[in-house]
Amino acid sequence: MSGMKAWLLQRVSAVYLAGFLIYFLASLVYCAPKTYADWHGWMTSGAMSLAVTFFFLALLVHAWVGIRDVLIDYVKPFALRLTMLILLASGLIVMVLWVIRILLTGGTEA
Repeated sequence: MSGMKAWLLQRVSAVYLAGFLIYFLASLVYCAPKTYADWHGWMTSGAMSLAVTFFFLALLVHAWVGIRDVLIDYVKPFALRLTMLILLASGLIVMVLWVIRILLTGGTEA
């Protein structure tokens, strides 16, 4: 990934993360769900479910670009850098799978 693409991904994901958090917190302050059923209904509604999906995707992209750049810049031994990048990618993939599982089950654990 080129430096410009990484920079752009980092900025776009940061803007989305900030915008979503502002919306989410404002929603909780001004019209907080009163019961679990209200909360569950709000979080699983189509628009909110899509917004949460994009939030987690943006968060994972933001984390990948940021940590990858730090590792590339500051970890000089190639084998150590490669190992750390593989561990980072593996951890982020596990998080993606976890988020997908939660979204597909509607947040209910069996």
